[in-house]
Amino acid sequence: MSEMAQSNQDYLNTLLQRLHSLLEGRFHKFVDEQIRAIEETKVKINKRKGVISFIRVFPAFMTAVENMLVGLDSNLALRRTIDREYDRILKSMFDSLMVIAREHPAAGVASGAADPEDKEALNFHILLIENMNHFIEDTDTRGLEVLEDWKEQASREYHEHMGLYLNAVMRRPLGKLLDHLENIEAQIQTGKSPTAIAGQPSNSKLIFNKILSYYDSKEVRKGIEALRKRVEKHFGDADDPALSRGLVQNVTRECETFYNEVESRIGRVTTDVYGGEVAFEWPRADVKAAFR
Repeated sequence: MSEMAQSNQDYLNTLLQRLHSLLEGRFHKFVDEQIRAIEETKVKINKRKGVISFIRVFPAFMTAVENMLVGLDSNLALRRTIDREYDRILKSMFDSLMVIAREHPAAGVASGAADPEDKEALNFHILLIENMNHFIEDTDTRGLEVLEDWKEQASREYHEHMGLYLNAVMRRPLGKLLDHLENIEAQIQTGKSPTAIAGQPSNSKLIFNKILSYYDSKEVRKGIEALRKRVEKHFGDADDPALSRGLVQNVTRECETFYNEVESRIGRVTTDVYGGEVAFEWPRADVKAAFR
Protein backbone atom coordinates (compact mmCIF):
# COMPACT_ATOMS: atom_id res chain seq x y z
CA MET A 1 0.00 0.00 0.00
CA SER A 2 2.87 2.36 0.73
CA GLU A 3 4.16 1.86 -2.81
CA MET A 4 0.73 2.41 -4.28
CA ALA A 5 0.31 5.63 -2.29
CA GLN A 6 3.41 7.04 -3.94
CA SER A 7 2.21 6.17 -7.47
CA ASN A 8 -0.18 8.03 -9.72
CA GLN A 9 -2.83 5.31 -9.43
CA ASP A 10 -5.29 7.40 -7.39
CA TYR A 11 -8.27 5.12 -7.99
CA LEU A 12 -6.45 1.93 -6.96
CA ASN A 13 -4.90 3.69 -3.99
CA THR A 14 -8.31 4.90 -2.78
CA LEU A 15 -9.80 1.42 -3.31
CA LEU A 16 -7.02 -0.26 -1.34
CA GLN A 17 -7.30 2.27 1.49
CA ARG A 18 -11.02 1.62 1.76
CA LEU A 19 -10.54 -2.16 1.72
CA HIS A 20 -7.83 -1.85 4.34
CA SER A 21 -10.03 0.24 6.60
CA LEU A 22 -12.93 -2.18 6.11
CA LEU A 23 -10.84 -5.24 6.97
CA GLU A 24 -9.20 -3.52 9.91
CA GLY A 25 -12.63 -2.55 11.25
CA ARG A 26 -13.90 -6.11 10.87
CA PHE A 27 -10.88 -7.49 12.69
CA HIS A 28 -11.35 -4.98 15.50
CA LYS A 29 -15.02 -5.97 15.71
CA PHE A 30 -14.04 -9.65 15.78
CA VAL A 31 -11.69 -9.00 18.70
CA ASP A 32 -14.43 -7.01 20.47
CA GLU A 33 -16.70 -10.05 20.19
CA GLN A 34 -14.00 -12.34 21.60
CA ILE A 35 -13.43 -9.98 24.53
CA ARG A 36 -17.16 -9.83 25.20
CA ALA A 37 -17.30 -13.65 25.21
CA ILE A 38 -14.33 -13.77 27.61
CA GLU A 39 -15.93 -11.28 29.98
CA GLU A 40 -19.19 -13.21 29.95
CA THR A 41 -17.50 -16.50 30.88
CA LYS A 42 -18.88 -17.70 34.20
CA VAL A 43 -16.76 -19.63 36.67
CA LYS A 44 -18.10 -21.10 39.91
CA ILE A 45 -15.28 -20.93 42.41
CA ASN A 46 -16.93 -23.49 44.71
CA LYS A 47 -16.51 -26.15 42.03
CA ARG A 48 -13.13 -26.58 40.41
CA LYS A 49 -13.32 -26.56 36.60
CA GLY A 50 -9.68 -26.90 35.59
CA VAL A 51 -8.43 -24.74 32.73
CA ILE A 52 -10.97 -22.11 31.71
CA SER A 53 -12.00 -22.15 28.06
CA PHE A 54 -10.42 -18.87 26.95
CA ILE A 55 -7.06 -19.80 28.54
CA ARG A 56 -7.15 -23.12 26.71
CA VAL A 57 -8.14 -21.57 23.36
CA PHE A 58 -5.76 -18.58 23.23
CA PRO A 59 -2.51 -20.46 22.39
CA ALA A 60 -4.20 -22.15 19.40
CA PHE A 61 -5.76 -18.85 18.30
CA MET A 62 -2.41 -17.06 18.53
CA THR A 63 -0.64 -19.85 16.62
CA ALA A 64 -3.22 -19.68 13.81
CA VAL A 65 -2.78 -15.90 13.53
CA GLU A 66 1.02 -16.06 13.60
CA ASN A 67 1.14 -18.83 10.97
CA MET A 68 -0.62 -16.42 8.60
CA LEU A 69 2.00 -13.76 9.31
CA VAL A 70 5.15 -15.82 8.73
CA GLY A 71 7.78 -13.64 7.06
CA LEU A 72 5.93 -10.42 7.87
CA ASP A 73 8.10 -7.34 8.26
CA SER A 74 7.94 -6.50 11.97
CA ASN A 75 7.97 -2.79 11.13
CA LEU A 76 4.66 -2.91 9.25
CA ALA A 77 1.53 -1.39 10.77
CA LEU A 78 -0.16 -4.81 10.64
CA ARG A 79 2.32 -6.15 13.20
CA ARG A 80 1.52 -3.30 15.56
CA THR A 81 -2.22 -3.85 15.03
CA ILE A 82 -1.99 -7.56 15.84
CA ASP A 83 0.13 -6.93 18.92
CA ARG A 84 -2.29 -4.28 20.15
CA GLU A 85 -5.22 -6.72 19.79
CA TYR A 86 -3.26 -9.47 21.55
CA ASP A 87 -2.77 -7.07 24.42
CA ARG A 88 -6.48 -6.26 24.59
CA ILE A 89 -7.47 -9.93 24.54
CA LEU A 90 -4.92 -10.94 27.17
CA LYS A 91 -5.84 -8.06 29.45
CA SER A 92 -9.45 -9.18 29.27
CA MET A 93 -8.46 -12.80 29.98
CA PHE A 94 -6.38 -11.95 33.02
CA ASP A 95 -8.89 -9.40 34.32
CA SER A 96 -11.69 -11.96 34.01
CA LEU A 97 -9.71 -14.39 36.16
CA MET A 98 -9.05 -11.70 38.75
CA VAL A 99 -12.74 -10.74 38.87
CA ILE A 100 -13.32 -14.06 40.63
CA ALA A 101 -10.94 -12.97 43.39
CA ARG A 102 -12.40 -9.49 43.72
CA GLU A 103 -15.96 -10.76 43.95
CA HIS A 104 -15.31 -13.66 46.32
CA PRO A 105 -14.93 -13.00 50.06
CA ALA A 106 -12.41 -15.83 50.41
CA ALA A 107 -9.89 -13.70 48.51
CA GLY A 108 -9.09 -12.16 51.88
CA VAL A 109 -6.89 -15.19 52.53
CA ALA A 110 -4.13 -13.45 50.58
CA SER A 111 -3.83 -10.88 53.34
CA GLY A 112 -4.38 -13.35 56.17
CA ALA A 113 -7.95 -12.19 56.72
CA ALA A 114 -9.50 -15.60 56.12
CA ASP A 115 -8.98 -19.21 57.15
CA PRO A 116 -6.17 -20.59 54.91
CA GLU A 117 -7.88 -23.99 54.96
CA ASP A 118 -11.12 -22.51 53.59
CA LYS A 119 -12.14 -24.79 50.72
CA GLU A 120 -13.37 -22.02 48.44
CA ALA A 121 -10.21 -19.98 48.95
CA LEU A 122 -8.11 -23.07 48.25
CA ASN A 123 -10.08 -23.75 45.06
CA PHE A 124 -9.37 -20.19 43.94
CA HIS A 125 -5.61 -20.71 44.28
CA ILE A 126 -5.85 -24.07 42.51
CA LEU A 127 -7.77 -22.43 39.66
CA LEU A 128 -5.16 -19.70 39.24
CA ILE A 129 -2.24 -22.13 39.41
CA GLU A 130 -3.79 -24.45 36.82
CA ASN A 131 -4.65 -21.66 34.41
CA MET A 132 -1.37 -19.78 34.71
CA ASN A 133 0.55 -23.02 34.30
CA HIS A 134 -1.42 -23.85 31.15
CA PHE A 135 -0.80 -20.39 29.71
CA ILE A 136 2.93 -20.56 30.47
CA GLU A 137 3.37 -24.07 29.08
CA ASP A 138 1.21 -23.73 25.95
CA THR A 139 1.91 -20.16 24.81
CA ASP A 140 4.78 -19.89 22.35
CA THR A 141 5.62 -16.18 22.40
CA ARG A 142 7.72 -16.38 19.22
CA GLY A 143 9.79 -13.57 20.68
CA LEU A 144 6.94 -11.08 20.58
CA GLU A 145 7.34 -8.51 23.35
CA VAL A 146 3.63 -8.24 24.12
CA LEU A 147 3.36 -12.01 24.67
CA GLU A 148 6.59 -12.13 26.67
CA ASP A 149 5.18 -9.45 28.99
CA TRP A 150 1.96 -11.39 29.60
CA LYS A 151 3.88 -14.63 30.10
CA GLU A 152 5.93 -12.89 32.80
CA GLN A 153 2.68 -11.71 34.38
CA ALA A 154 1.39 -15.30 34.30
CA SER A 155 4.59 -16.48 35.99
CA ARG A 156 4.17 -13.90 38.77
CA GLU A 157 0.56 -14.95 39.34
CA TYR A 158 1.57 -18.62 39.31
CA HIS A 159 4.25 -18.17 41.97
CA GLU A 160 2.09 -15.88 44.12
CA HIS A 161 -0.78 -18.35 44.25
CA MET A 162 1.56 -21.31 44.61
CA GLY A 163 2.88 -19.66 47.77
CA LEU A 164 -0.65 -19.07 49.08
CA TYR A 165 -1.64 -22.64 48.19
CA LEU A 166 1.37 -24.09 50.03
CA ASN A 167 0.71 -21.95 53.10
CA ALA A 168 -2.82 -23.35 53.14
CA VAL A 169 -2.23 -27.07 52.53
CA MET A 170 0.77 -27.23 54.87
CA ARG A 171 -1.46 -26.37 57.83
CA ARG A 172 -2.80 -29.90 57.85
CA PRO A 173 0.48 -31.85 58.25
CA LEU A 174 2.57 -29.12 59.93
CA GLY A 175 0.10 -26.73 61.58
CA LYS A 176 1.33 -26.83 65.20
CA LEU A 177 4.97 -26.55 64.19
CA LEU A 178 4.32 -23.71 61.75
CA ASP A 179 2.30 -21.77 64.32
CA HIS A 180 5.17 -22.04 66.78
CA LEU A 181 7.85 -21.08 64.27
CA GLU A 182 5.84 -18.16 62.91
CA ASN A 183 5.19 -16.82 66.41
CA ILE A 184 8.89 -16.86 67.27
CA GLU A 185 9.99 -15.50 63.87
CA ALA A 186 7.49 -12.63 64.13
CA GLN A 187 8.87 -11.66 67.55
CA ILE A 188 12.44 -11.80 66.27
CA GLN A 189 11.41 -9.49 63.41
CA THR A 190 10.16 -6.93 65.94
CA GLY A 191 13.56 -6.92 67.63
CA LYS A 192 12.67 -8.90 70.77
CA SER A 193 15.67 -10.67 72.27
CA PRO A 194 15.97 -14.48 71.98
CA THR A 195 16.29 -14.73 75.76
CA ALA A 196 13.00 -12.88 76.25
CA ILE A 197 11.27 -15.09 73.69
CA ALA A 198 12.56 -18.32 75.23
CA GLY A 199 11.48 -17.03 78.65
CA GLN A 200 7.82 -16.94 77.59
CA PRO A 201 5.88 -19.96 78.92
CA SER A 202 4.36 -20.67 75.49
CA ASN A 203 7.79 -20.53 73.84
CA SER A 204 9.88 -22.35 76.43
CA LYS A 205 12.41 -24.98 75.42
CA LEU A 206 10.15 -27.61 77.00
CA ILE A 207 7.24 -26.61 74.74
CA PHE A 208 9.49 -26.52 71.67
CA ASN A 209 10.78 -30.01 72.45
CA LYS A 210 7.23 -31.25 72.93
CA ILE A 211 6.16 -29.87 69.54
CA LEU A 212 9.22 -31.31 67.79
CA SER A 213 8.69 -34.70 69.41
CA TYR A 214 5.29 -34.93 67.73
CA TYR A 215 6.95 -34.83 64.30
CA ASP A 216 8.79 -38.14 64.44
CA SER A 217 9.57 -40.29 61.42
CA LYS A 218 6.20 -42.00 61.40
CA GLU A 219 4.19 -38.78 61.69
CA VAL A 220 6.24 -36.94 59.05
CA ARG A 221 5.93 -39.80 56.54
CA LYS A 222 2.20 -40.03 57.22
CA GLY A 223 1.78 -36.28 56.68
CA ILE A 224 3.73 -36.28 53.42
CA GLU A 225 1.82 -39.27 52.05
CA ALA A 226 -1.50 -37.53 52.77
CA LEU A 227 -0.13 -34.34 51.23
CA ARG A 228 0.93 -36.14 48.03
CA LYS A 229 -2.55 -37.61 47.67
CA ARG A 230 -4.10 -34.21 48.24
CA VAL A 231 -1.92 -32.59 45.57
CA GLU A 232 -2.85 -35.38 43.14
CA LYS A 233 -6.53 -34.78 43.88
CA HIS A 234 -6.19 -31.03 43.36
CA PHE A 235 -4.14 -31.05 40.14
CA GLY A 236 -4.31 -34.56 38.70
CA ASP A 237 -7.48 -34.26 36.63
CA ALA A 238 -6.77 -31.34 34.28
CA ASP A 239 -7.93 -31.43 30.65
CA ASP A 240 -4.44 -32.14 29.29
CA PRO A 241 -3.04 -35.31 30.97
CA ALA A 242 0.57 -34.41 30.14
CA LEU A 243 0.26 -30.91 31.59
CA SER A 244 -1.60 -32.35 34.56
CA ARG A 245 1.17 -34.83 35.36
CA GLY A 246 3.79 -32.12 34.97
CA LEU A 247 1.89 -29.77 37.26
CA VAL A 248 1.47 -32.46 39.94
CA GLN A 249 5.24 -33.03 39.83
CA ASN A 250 5.92 -29.29 40.04
CA VAL A 251 3.62 -28.80 43.02
CA THR A 252 5.07 -31.85 44.76
CA ARG A 253 8.59 -30.44 44.31
CA GLU A 254 7.39 -27.14 45.78
CA CYS A 255 6.02 -29.08 48.76
CA GLU A 256 9.38 -30.78 49.27
CA THR A 257 11.13 -27.40 49.11
CA PHE A 258 8.71 -26.11 51.75
CA TYR A 259 9.60 -29.03 54.04
CA ASN A 260 13.31 -28.36 53.51
CA GLU A 261 12.77 -24.71 54.41
CA VAL A 262 10.93 -25.78 57.57
CA GLU A 263 14.03 -27.77 58.53
CA SER A 264 16.16 -24.65 58.02
CA ARG A 265 13.74 -22.56 60.08
CA ILE A 266 13.86 -25.11 62.90
CA GLY A 267 17.66 -24.97 62.78
CA ARG A 268 17.71 -21.17 63.03
CA VAL A 269 15.26 -21.08 65.94
CA THR A 270 17.12 -23.89 67.71
CA THR A 271 20.41 -22.00 67.40
CA ASP A 272 19.24 -18.42 67.90
CA VAL A 273 16.57 -18.89 70.57
CA TYR A 274 17.39 -22.14 72.38
CA GLY A 275 21.18 -22.09 72.18
CA GLY A 276 21.33 -25.19 70.01
CA GLU A 277 20.10 -27.42 72.82
CA VAL A 278 16.95 -29.31 71.89
CA ALA A 279 16.25 -32.98 72.42
CA PHE A 280 14.62 -33.76 69.06
CA GLU A 281 15.80 -33.47 65.46
CA TRP A 282 13.83 -33.00 62.27
CA PRO A 283 13.76 -36.37 60.41
CA ARG A 284 15.50 -35.12 57.27
CA ALA A 285 16.15 -38.54 55.75
CA ASP A 286 12.51 -39.55 56.18
CA VAL A 287 11.33 -36.36 54.47
CA LYS A 288 13.60 -37.04 51.50
CA ALA A 289 12.55 -40.69 51.30
CA ALA A 290 8.84 -39.87 51.56
CA PHE A 291 8.96 -37.40 48.68
CA ARG A 292 11.09 -39.73 46.58
